[in-house]
Amino acid sequence: MVMAVFPLYRDFFRFLEGIETGQDPWEVYRDTYVRPHAAFFKSYWTAYLPHVDVKTLQDRVRRVRRGHYAILEHLVSGNDLERKATGTIESCHRRLPLDPRPDVYLMVGFFSADGFMVILQGRPVIGIGLERYRDLRLLDIILAHEYCHCARQRALGNGRLSAPERSVEKLFTEGLCVHFSRQVFPRRPLCDHLLMSRQRLNWCQENENRLLDLIRDRLSSPRWIPALFGPGGFIDGIPPRAGMYLGYRLVERALAEKGGRSFEDLLALQEIAGIWPEGD
Repeated sequence: MVMAVFPLYRDFFRFLEGIETGQDPWEVYRDTYVRPHAAFFKSYWTAYLPHVDVKTLQDRVRRVRRGHYAILEHLVSGNDLERKATGTIESCHRRLPLDPRPDVYLMVGFFSADGFMVILQGRPVIGIGLERYRDLRLLDIILAHEYCHCARQRALGNGRLSAPERSVEKLFTEGLCVHFSRQVFPRRPLCDHLLMSRQRLNWCQENENRLLDLIRDRLSSPRWIPALFGPGGFIDGIPPRAGMYLGYRLVERALAEKGGRSFEDLLALQEIAGIWPEGD
């Protein structure tokens, strides 16, 4: 079954046009952008913004000015985002078939991630938060990364891992997704797949054992997920996005084991304690 790409961003730009007429921005936002895509936004807000109340969102919407999105308008006007997304998903499907292929929602939010997966009507779909983009250099990699999240969700029977997710499970899942995007786009540098600079990758490679020692006793808790995967500064000696690198290395080790599992085997693996290195 062919996937669909939903260009929600077009309705967001209609909202921007609407607020220039003097109408209440919240009413325009609700009627032009949210209601036509109500099922998606309900799933997205429930999963990622459970603590943002309507008043907070209304206040944010009423502060919007069209000029805030001038760069994004220029970016999308010069690129066929739907074609790019469709081509990338087809490349992913050739490497790892999923039927039906996950749909893609190209949205503009206020608090969204570059890419994310959400369960919509019982199926995992991909969301792209376009407000985070200043160029499209990494869009294909992010789409491939999220495609793998969808594949893992399906491999686990669309059931979620333990809630809250432990750091070790998050490491493993992100490592799978980094490994997969490298399979789809092998000519791209590893730092792109890890969403970090070349300098940060060098640091992680030089300090891999130190990082393992720092987090080894913290893997059973979800508390360290922001430190391991967030884009902020060092937290307790852990640099931004180090979890992406450590997860990737965890998957590489598992695949390199003699008589080890295939990537598809790992994709369906839920109990992963046995593949975590005990020490070096």
